[in-house]
Amino acid sequence: MSKGKVLVVDDEPQIRSILALYLAENEYDVLTAGDGQSALEAVDRDMPDAVVLDVMLPDMDGLEVCRMIRKKRDIPIIYLSSLQQSETIVEGLELGGDDYITKPFDPNELVARLNAVLRRTRGWERSKDGPAVYEKLTERERLILQLIEKGLNNKEIAEQLNLTEGTVKVYNHTIFQKLQVKNRTQAIVRAKEERLI
Repeated sequence: MSKGKVLVVDDEPQIRSILALYLAENEYDVLTAGDGQSALEAVDRDMPDAVVLDVMLPDMDGLEVCRMIRKKRDIPIIYLSSLQQSETIVEGLELGGDDYITKPFDPNELVARLNAVLRRTRGWERSKDGPAVYEKLTERERLILQLIEKGLNNKEIAEQLNLTEGTVKVYNHTIFQKLQVKNRTQAIVRAKEERLI
């Protein structure tokens, strides 16, 4: 039984082939596209359950592709990019991406993250009828939640933990995704309800 349909968008045929192989081995149906326009057409035509999206595409960048997908559908999007600047990662996540993996990458890690993001999104739907199952927070994520609860802003948290402000924003996004919330206030309420902090 298929776990779902995944669209892989990358202009490098070798990466498309490798990911198609790993995803198929993990029981996903795989679609591929080599540019942004083809990706948008595939989303409309084939209705994938998730998208693995390269940021550097020949016709438009992946951030724009994500923005256009988000106007139509709310499906998990995982960026795959050689761009490692925190500003690009933050922008990508704030545009609606669910995760960001930098190249070179381990295909097994990508499959694991895809499994996790689909569990989260499908878990949110299930939680209407029963208790939600939240993905476990790391020790660093718990610490950041505790600092948020104390009223520290992103800059103050970054200074305290010796991180960049952009990195803290990425952590915030991951925490919100795991707790299935949209902002800091909801995150604190949910974390207290579930005794996570």
